[in-house]
Amino acid sequence: MTLHPGTDSGSLDQLSAYIQEITEALAATTTQREVIEIVLTPAVKAIGASAGIVLSVDETDQQLKIAGSQGYEDGPPTLWQEGPIDDNVLIADILRMKEARYFEDAGALKAAYPELERRTDGLLPVANATLPMFLDGQPLGVIVLDFIEPHLFTPAERRFLKILSAQCAIALGRAQATVLLEAQVEVRTRQLKEEQAAQEAFVAFTEAVGSETELSALVRQAITVLQSRFPGSSVVYYEEEEALWKARFWSQDLHPALVEVITSGLPSETPLFAQVLQARQPVFTDAWNAEREGVASSEEYGAATNSPLLINGELRGLLAVGLRETRTWNDADRALVRAVGRSLNLALERTEIARQVMLQNAELQARTLALEAFSELTRDLGVTTDPLLLIRRAQEVVLPMLSDGAALYYVPEGDRWSCRVQHGTLHSPGLQAAVDAGLPYAESPNLLIPWTTGQPFYQDVYDRARAQLPSWLGHISASVALPLRVEGQLTGLLVFVLYHQRTWTSVDRVVLETAVQSLELALDRAAKTRRVDEERTALEAFTRFTEAVGSEADVQALVRRAITLLEDTCEVEAAYFQRDGDVFKVTVWSPQFDPTLLPLLQQGFLLQHSGIAKVLRQNTAAYIDHWNDTGLLIEETGVYRAVAGYPYQVDGALESVLMIGSKTTATWDERTRGIFRAVGRSLDLALDRARQTQTVTAQRDALEASMQELQAFSHSVSHDLRTPLRHMTGFLHLARTSLDGKLDERSARYLDVVEQAGTEMNTLIDAMLDLSRAAQQDLRPRIVDLSKLMTHIQATLVPDMLTRNVQWEVAPMPEVWGDWDALTRVMTQLTENALKFTRGCDPAVIRVRGEDQGEAWKVSVQDNGLGFDPRYQDRLFNMFQRLHSTKEASGTGVGLASVRRLILKHGGQVFAEGQVGEGATFGFTLPKRDPGGQL
Repeated sequence: MTLHPGTDSGSLDQLSAYIQEITEALAATTTQREVIEIVLTPAVKAIGASAGIVLSVDETDQQLKIAGSQGYEDGPPTLWQEGPIDDNVLIADILRMKEARYFEDAGALKAAYPELERRTDGLLPVANATLPMFLDGQPLGVIVLDFIEPHLFTPAERRFLKILSAQCAIALGRAQATVLLEAQVEVRTRQLKEEQAAQEAFVAFTEAVGSETELSALVRQAITVLQSRFPGSSVVYYEEEEALWKARFWSQDLHPALVEVITSGLPSETPLFAQVLQARQPVFTDAWNAEREGVASSEEYGAATNSPLLINGELRGLLAVGLRETRTWNDADRALVRAVGRSLNLALERTEIARQVMLQNAELQARTLALEAFSELTRDLGVTTDPLLLIRRAQEVVLPMLSDGAALYYVPEGDRWSCRVQHGTLHSPGLQAAVDAGLPYAESPNLLIPWTTGQPFYQDVYDRARAQLPSWLGHISASVALPLRVEGQLTGLLVFVLYHQRTWTSVDRVVLETAVQSLELALDRAAKTRRVDEERTALEAFTRFTEAVGSEADVQALVRRAITLLEDTCEVEAAYFQRDGDVFKVTVWSPQFDPTLLPLLQQGFLLQHSGIAKVLRQNTAAYIDHWNDTGLLIEETGVYRAVAGYPYQVDGALESVLMIGSKTTATWDERTRGIFRAVGRSLDLALDRARQTQTVTAQRDALEASMQELQAFSHSVSHDLRTPLRHMTGFLHLARTSLDGKLDERSARYLDVVEQAGTEMNTLIDAMLDLSRAAQQDLRPRIVDLSKLMTHIQATLVPDMLTRNVQWEVAPMPEVWGDWDALTRVMTQLTENALKFTRGCDPAVIRVRGEDQGEAWKVSVQDNGLGFDPRYQDRLFNMFQRLHSTKEASGTGVGLASVRRLILKHGGQVFAEGQVGEGATFGFTLPKRDPGGQL
């Protein structure tokens, strides 16, 4: 760069000229050295510095490096040395603050950073300018200019130096990017060369093998390709056999001693094998050592590698390469080995796929034949749902597809295997007699094994010794037992035995297992069809009973209806037993009941001693087939061959039982079971409704009586108490007026107490009268939207809550059938109670919920307030009952009583739940609107 002699180096024009020349020169730079030379010399001369230096930052280890300097002579150490950034506090501060620092007078630098003097044995520059260089927010280094005389940095010079440091940072960044790009280009060029070589090897192998599927030909071709790429190398292909890796194919250059070693087999613990087995990818070993690697007679090799060959994730073989002329693997050679190994792997996978396709085609053809044969079985569903008939049809379809044999269907019964269906002759009277009598369960392993494992059990050679059966089984050569499931449950074994020696082929297995799958589908569908029929019959019985009883509430009438329906649909005799102390006595029975048995049942019996008691504890219908004992401890019940019972509980205790008995059949079929369950459940619901009706009726009767008493009492209160109470409060006011200023403090307090008591008495009378009016109020029922009702109540309560932190959680509420005004009073009372008992809570949490309980709506208001002792919850809805003192919460004890009366008038119930200090929940239930729109 050319300087202009005779001009003022610090003038604005001259500095601008320097910047212009420096910018043009930097545009052509490509290296860091060129950037430093272009920047440093003009900077020193432009502002008259004695020396200058550029320090670069290495962010990896936070070190300063000298990138270039000018004007420093050899001699005493300067302040600017290479080393950790933190060792030079001035530069560390400048890089942290990202601002230049200027020291113009002698001693200014020492005053700012006294610790720097030690770095130069007291030799510090008189004046100094240090400028940071940043690019994209990252520090690149600093430019330092030293002066031997004081120097005043003019605004023009400071601007010049700021622009200079920015230009230098940009040029250095560009130079670094150029170096990085060149390195990347070099690496990528080398990679491309390696990939090209590997690709050529891959193509060479692929072209050589073509569509070859023979393993030996594929491996030999791989050996040829590798030896052509690695002259003087050896190649071996290993497969595992009996925990040893044995050579199957190898190049012809191997020494006989080494061939003997590798064909005898190397253990998996051999280092090179162990590494491949763990990594499942090629492993390369440099500086081969035969003793260390555990492969005898391999001393002539310098490097080796092993590549795994995987098919469907399973390790099938290992391809090993040994190099004689080199001791290290370079990247290109590694890539080439990987390419050939990958090519061989793909070829082996192609071979395996071809084999699988051939096998699948054969199995598919066999499966198609089996399905075609089973289409006839599927058509049989249209005429039968009998499972045994379907199993016989399956045996008839499958057996002709096998050689001469027989088909049997076994189910376990107790300690025997019972043959339910047989197709074909067994060719042995002794064997047929044994099958007819039932094979011993534990001594028939050919059946026990597939039954316990749930898997098909094939025997190519029938194991007579294992079966422990007589010699007359000698004509059986092969057998298979296939588990049969219906709707996922194991039900029996489908067995085929063959009389001519043969091996079960994969096609045989496909045919048999396809047959079982088809048969299971047919049985599932048949079971569903039967169940639908049974459910329809049960539903019809349920509907008939429900229609017959209507709104009947008399228990005897309900039971008679149920017994009549059971007699008409199931051909049984029925009786209804009710608890009387510790015994159960018959109260309703079938007209045709045995007259000799009836008196015994009317005397009663202890249910817990009967044969049906245990199953009745499950609280559902109980069935006992083969009723062959004394049953109810009454010998005369032996006339029944099967018995069933349906329990009825009240508050968890068994109170009655509906029982049926059959004199004609020893087992209950599914149809009868379904009808009995439906009728029993229907009667249960009807009895529960009857009990609820009786309870509600009793409550309403009690309520009416209470209302009449309340009306009389309210009349007495309004006429007999109101007048003397007014006299008392009036004269109390007159006394205060006449004694104004003459009362001492104690007397005034006495009068306050009397006045407060009168006020409370008046409030209590108002509450009682309000309760009386609520009890007499006629309801005007209609559809009431409880969500809108709650919104209205919250709006009216807003003024009372302005000074409180109340958290509302109101869920979507149902529409109910009731009186708007009455339900508003109820919800207002419950909500105000919740607010009253949460005055000490911050926040007060009020939760309002509506739940569908089937025949009724349940509405609750929950709070996090004082709560109450649950032992006294029955008192809460009674008149004048309070569980809290007036200091804890005010009130008259009448509000909840009013709620109870209004809800009872709606046909509902009230409830309360709580714990002391844990809040409370108050609520009620409302019956849903009946079809006539009545409560």
